[in-house]
Amino acid sequence: MKKMFSLMKELGLKPRNELLFYFACVMVFVGLGMAMFLFRGASFLLLFPVLGLVGFTFYFVTRYGAMKKKRLEELGREFVNVFTFFGIFITDGFTVYNALEAVTEYCSEEFAKRLRILLQGIDEDKSVSPYVRFAEGFEDISVKEVMLSVYQMVDEGEGGVYIRQFQKLFGRLSDTRHALDSAKRLSRLDTLSFLPLAGSGIAMLALTLSIMDIMGGMMDVL
Repeated sequence: MKKMFSLMKELGLKPRNELLFYFACVMVFVGLGMAMFLFRGASFLLLFPVLGLVGFTFYFVTRYGAMKKKRLEELGREFVNVFTFFGIFITDGFTVYNALEAVTEYCSEEFAKRLRILLQGIDEDKSVSPYVRFAEGFEDISVKEVMLSVYQMVDEGEGGVYIRQFQKLFGRLSDTRHALDSAKRLSRLDTLSFLPLAGSGIAMLALTLSIMDIMGGMMDVL
């Protein structure tokens, strides 16, 4: 539970509001089950609100991890986009610090906030630590390699050798990111192709339960 609450706060959500939303949805399922029981009595149809409640609870508990994973993926994708501009500025003769300042105009507010923290860290600490801390906010370990190459441009000089090293590492990261995005799009299409079969299965289950409910009612009459 503590882990779920910490995930909520990390995602900028209020645990109190999330729990109120969950209990409101639980009451809807409970009310639906009670209404079906009052109008139809004990029947197989009561399985629907029960299964709905179980499915919703599973979704509610697991969605925060999925939201965090999605956010990390979006940050990784944005890193590639933003540091493409960084590479252009560096090639045009910008210093690392000025290039990092310049790219804040081309990113989201959250990413710009991370860059400003990085720049503040560089002002206070001339070691590699600010670059490592910035890289720790991403799930891909290759980001750390890229940021280390950025630090080397500052520490050992912003010559062509270090620019080429950055371009090589960043190019590999960019290619990997594009390949992952393509694979996920294909996986999403495979999932969509499965949905009609899942829908047919749910419809058959609903039909079977309805027939069993009708037959049970006929037997009660007899």
